[in-house]
Amino acid sequence: MTPRLSIVVVGFDMARELPRTVTSLTAPYQQGMAPRDIEVIVVDNNSAEPVRRQDFQSDADITVLRVEDGGVSPCRAINKGVQAARADMIGVVIDGARMASPGLAKAALEAARLAPEAFVATLGFHLGPKVQQVSVVEGYTREVEDQLLADIGWPQNGHRLFEICALGESYRHGVLAAPPETTFFVMRKAAYLDIGGYDERFVGLGGGLASFDFFERATKAAGDAFIMVVGEGTFHQLHYGATTQAGGIRRNAGEGRSLGDVYAQEYAEVVGRTYIPSNPVPHFYGRLTHPAARALFFPPTSE
Repeated sequence: MTPRLSIVVVGFDMARELPRTVTSLTAPYQQGMAPRDIEVIVVDNNSAEPVRRQDFQSDADITVLRVEDGGVSPCRAINKGVQAARADMIGVVIDGARMASPGLAKAALEAARLAPEAFVATLGFHLGPKVQQVSVVEGYTREVEDQLLADIGWPQNGHRLFEICALGESYRHGVLAAPPETTFFVMRKAAYLDIGGYDERFVGLGGGLASFDFFERATKAAGDAFIMVVGEGTFHQLHYGATTQAGGIRRNAGEGRSLGDVYAQEYAEVVGRTYIPSNPVPHFYGRLTHPAARALFFPPTSE
């Protein structure tokens, strides 16, 4: 049976985080979705300890692919995962450490049905009191995070994730301004392929600004059918990733340059110009699913 949604998840050395992420993307955690509705394609981007199918629940539609030629960028792994997708609608989680809220799949599919060219995106949050590139130097650890998840009883009520998170840096305005990227999106597989998917010329650590480039192309192609989901999102688990370890994109990358400088240079070389936010105007779809979500999606002040 063909699933309603194929979700591609890319992981690299995430033995702690990836099983939680996959659990959060499957039924019954995903509310309003049957097990047969969602296919999850886990793409192992050459982890030192290979990801195994038995790492995940046995009764879900989960496939594990391994990519050994993707380098330190997830772009090739994402494209290979999408190519393997069986559903007409695909979702992508570029970072396998990002757990989902329990209504994300249903809300994204409902929004995508509003227009055939729809590109449906969401906000990204960091578990913990602040963005993790800051909180890790203030005592935030994996052990602290594990206790936070235990305190809210995850995964029994996934919307309580809004109680223990902060807006990611790219999403600091909530939905009051369009972000430059997204942590999760849904669109037609054919539309993804039509715009070329992720540009595999982005070979820098973590993909650099590949998500910024893809987001700009996807929202441009969607036009008036760019939709931001309200009340659902993804939540980043601490794994000391390229941009979420101490310093973030401002950390020293050598030769007097920051990681952000390196990313900007690669973007200019690939795209042919410096990065300038396109600021697309989205429609909103969804509802506030938890009292703590209001101030996150609609911050009282913005920079």
